[in-house]
Amino acid sequence: MRALLDQQPDIDVIGYTTGRESQAAAADSLPDVIVVMAPALTIENRRELTALAALAKVIHIAKAESACRSIEALRLGVRAVLAPDTSAEELVHILRTVSAGSAMVIPEAARGSFDRLPLRQASGLAAGVVHTLTPREAEVIALLTQGKSNAEIALKLSVSAATVRSHVHHLLRKLGVGSRAQAVAVAYETGLISALEQNSNST
Repeated sequence: MRALLDQQPDIDVIGYTTGRESQAAAADSLPDVIVVMAPALTIENRRELTALAALAKVIHIAKAESACRSIEALRLGVRAVLAPDTSAEELVHILRTVSAGSAMVIPEAARGSFDRLPLRQASGLAAGVVHTLTPREAEVIALLTQGKSNAEIALKLSVSAATVRSHVHHLLRKLGVGSRAQAVAVAYETGLISALEQNSNST
């Protein structure tokens, strides 16, 4: 990965192998993005990942069978989730996109991880929230869980990017989270998507 990124004139790479080393280096050099390979997410891993996410934008690389870890990583503040077989071109594109401030939660190459998750029964939270969402907000959260960017959602729904941002803001407030990544995690963890589908089928 470093050999690949070193070829990019606009990307400077500083490599560290442990969470503690990365945390110390990030606090000192303030990088735009930190790339983390799938940790076991022990208590110590969670602390380190949370600390790194507070210092920079974190991209999490996880195998397909580690989807549950990826969801938890989103809750901890990770900005994007990638599969290990993500192409070189896609990796560079995502690094630049995340660095520029855009939230790319689940790119195409990583969606297989989440598609393998079993369907969840709606929790109390999901059952309560689903009836507070407008039809448009329900469409937006469904597209967010597919890893769509604001621009892609705007194109899909034939609305402006400003309108999408407004819907996302309302979703975050209703779900009680601070980021779209956390909203996606909540949607998967609570069975919100299943609840929305059931509600849609019953109307």
